[in-house]
Amino acid sequence: MARVGLLGRIMLVLLGALSLLVVATFGIDQWQRGQERSPYGSRFPRLDQAAGIMALMKDADPGKWPAILRAVSGEALRAEIVDAPPDEDALIREPVLEARLHRLSGDAGDGIRAFTTADLLYRGNGPADAGNRHKSIGSLAQATYRLPDGRTLVVSAITRHRSLMPWLLGQPLSLWVAVLGLAVAGLVTIGARHELGPLRRLTEAVSRFDGRAAEPALARRGAPEIRRLAQAVQAMQERIVGLMGERSMLIGAISHDLKTYLTRMRLRAERVAEPERRDRLVEDVDAMTALIETSLGFARGTATEVGRAPVDLADIVAVEVAEHAAQGARISLSGEEVADATVAGDAVALRRVVANLIGNAVKFGRSSVAVAVRRAGGACEVVVEDDGPGIPEDERSAVFSPYYRVERSRNRRTGGTGLGLAIARQIAEAHGGTIVAEAAPTGGARLVVRLPALA
Repeated sequence: MARVGLLGRIMLVLLGALSLLVVATFGIDQWQRGQERSPYGSRFPRLDQAAGIMALMKDADPGKWPAILRAVSGEALRAEIVDAPPDEDALIREPVLEARLHRLSGDAGDGIRAFTTADLLYRGNGPADAGNRHKSIGSLAQATYRLPDGRTLVVSAITRHRSLMPWLLGQPLSLWVAVLGLAVAGLVTIGARHELGPLRRLTEAVSRFDGRAAEPALARRGAPEIRRLAQAVQAMQERIVGLMGERSMLIGAISHDLKTYLTRMRLRAERVAEPERRDRLVEDVDAMTALIETSLGFARGTATEVGRAPVDLADIVAVEVAEHAAQGARISLSGEEVADATVAGDAVALRRVVANLIGNAVKFGRSSVAVAVRRAGGACEVVVEDDGPGIPEDERSAVFSPYYRVERSRNRRTGGTGLGLAIARQIAEAHGGTIVAEAAPTGGARLVVRLPALA
């Protein structure tokens, strides 16, 4: 259910309600039909009418018979008097119906016949053979009654469903409920998709928002609640854009002023006469400068736009690995020959990511570092492994937070600003990628950068 959208949830609720309605209606319909099919219920409404006609004709004056025939003939039954009994070859005699006719008409003679047809024969639990006769009862097709004057009264059931409309009207209620339910579900689907359109466009606009410019006119149509939500989101975006602009201006001003004061401090430190004291002061100023530049770079990173140009990750990684190897680090590289490890982005920013990961691995690795470049489906990956103390499982997400340091010998032995991995994640996400920390097979840390490959 977590993957089912709002429209899908609405349709599931609707279809569930309709299914329950159809099942309930079908059950009621079947119960009613079972009651009608019982020989002891009202299964034979036409048969009862036919018995009444026979009783009426038996007791009435023969001069009134024509008027009675005209009065009793209608949409369900047709009554007529014929000189000779009709042909019985195409009919099936039905003793159960005959017994009921005798009982209802009050005629104990043998002049009553009741017939059904094969298409009207109801088979309850088995074939209509002689041994299963009580389970096979047909609807009345025709009944005959020998009148006192020797002629025959023929009462015929009129066959319905001669056209499409009567046939449709004669279908079970459950079928109608199912058809109407499907029609309603289709209309609800169309209407819900139309009403959810502004909400879907609002979601897309919010996903595109990057803090530089608000999306204009997010939703001018739709329900009042969606329009008010769109107005609130647009106002929020405008406030965020204003805050980001002020933030960028503040960062620029701070960067300019701090660099000015740090430059003055360095010049004054270099004038100190004592060499040892001078070197320590210059070292502190340089460390402070590096810390401030790194922090300002991280703060500025969320407001800067990433350039989009083809970048070969294999070349960037190969250059960084070569530089560390030249400085004496035991580092190996695999995958530098991958020809399709190309992504769209900023080469300088991506090289900073690779440099941060490899630099950390070289610092914290005990003996060796392994770097690999590979193509995995529609993405390019850079994997950096070391054999150092590793990162505890419960801290592998926190290490990408600004100024976070793993509480082990890493921070005590190597120092650092605690921003390297935070900046790496910031740059990777700005390129539409991810970066995760895992456990290396050697027991150290394994960091994987995954970036969308350039088509």
